[in-house]
Amino acid sequence: MITDFFYGSAAGRAMMNSLQAVGFYNRCAFLLRTKASKRMIPRYIRKNQIDMRPYGDREYGSFAEFFSRKKDGVRINENPNVLISPCDSLLSIYEIRDDLVIPMKGSRYDLGDLLPRPDLRELFRSGLCMVFRLEASFYHRFCCFDNAKIEETHFIPGQLHSVQPIALRTVPVYRLNRRWCSILETEHFGVAAQIEVGAMFVGGVEFSKNDGSFRRGEDMGSFELAGSTLVLLLNASVRKRLAMYERFRPTFRGKEEMKVSMGEGLGILRPERTSPTE
Repeated sequence: MITDFFYGSAAGRAMMNSLQAVGFYNRCAFLLRTKASKRMIPRYIRKNQIDMRPYGDREYGSFAEFFSRKKDGVRINENPNVLISPCDSLLSIYEIRDDLVIPMKGSRYDLGDLLPRPDLRELFRSGLCMVFRLEASFYHRFCCFDNAKIEETHFIPGQLHSVQPIALRTVPVYRLNRRWCSILETEHFGVAAQIEVGAMFVGGVEFSKNDGSFRRGEDMGSFELAGSTLVLLLNASVRKRLAMYERFRPTFRGKEEMKVSMGEGLGILRPERTSPTE
């Protein structure tokens, strides 16, 4: 694979850095938005064995349009106390330790690598970090995991490294890559941070509307053009109340990635403890 060459050898890493410097990925992204790129779609579907039945009988004007296509009939767990997956992805979960270190995929990160301000870093100290990694063949739209309002969004410019495992072991991708950080005030899960991380060929994230208010399960936006990552940070009070379903235990501390579907329940909030009345 091309990623094995780029990240598995000194020559490949040097070439990759040169390509980033001359804007090679931006040129590729431009081509994938042209009408001529439609010819790539049938081969891409066959290669990745994509079931197109959920997408209906549609014509796409470019590969980019095909890549951000919408799926019909996404099932959303309706229990408001259940934490749902915001996207189709491979999930891994990390506890944010008191020293703020998150050992993701062979690299070590602190909250300063993911969040733009010191006050936000303090807010998620001792919380939970959930990493939803999308491969190129996955559905590349994401939904809101709860009724929520986006309070602020920050664009953090950066590079466009792959999010394949070999790249994650070699390069601190989540620190270097272009990303969008949104702070959400949610109805049931308090203040949360949602970080969309761009990857190789991914020029951006397109949000589905501008007013910043979303219902649980509502389409929130899409990644563009290749595999990407969505990182969800939950605060410490939610972490204490959230009981992850047992089948997702192997995903803790990145021991294993587990495939999840948009709208699938991942865990449930325990009732808040109340002080005994005197």
